[in-house]
Parts: sequence; C-alpha cells; structure tokens
Amino acid sequence: QELSSEMRSAIISKYETGINVPALVTKFHASRTAIYNTINRWKNHHTVQSLPRSGRPEVLSRCEKRLLFCICRK
Repeated sequence: QELSSEMRSAIISKYETGINVPALVTKFHASRTAIYNTINRWKNHHTVQSLPRSGRPEVLSRCEKRLLFCICRK
C-alpha cells in the first residue's frame, strides 16, 4: 500500500530531527522498506509526491474498457 503525501512529509520531518528508522517504523506502522524508500526519494528528488511509474501507459481508459465490454456482451 502506498503512503500518503502527508505521511511521507511527517516521516521526513521526524527523520531530519534525528529519529532513527526503527523508531519511525513503529511510530508510523509502515514497513522498513517504505521508510527507506521515502527517505531516498527525498534525498534524490526532493519531493514526497509519487514518482511516475515505469512502463507503457494503458491505451484505453476505464470508461472505454467498460464501453467495449458492454458492446461485446450484446
């Protein structure tokens, strides 16, 4: 499950005040990997927003898929 931007901001602020990662894991109930990824995202990109996903974007939107499904069912 992806962390919210508010939670990421809180993690960064607590980390910069000197709280270690195991304490952050227990405080925010997030995995150790999620905490480290958030810290690395901040160090490398200076943002707490989600980064663009890799891979090809989908051709059809959710509405277009539903329309095709309805047409095929008839």
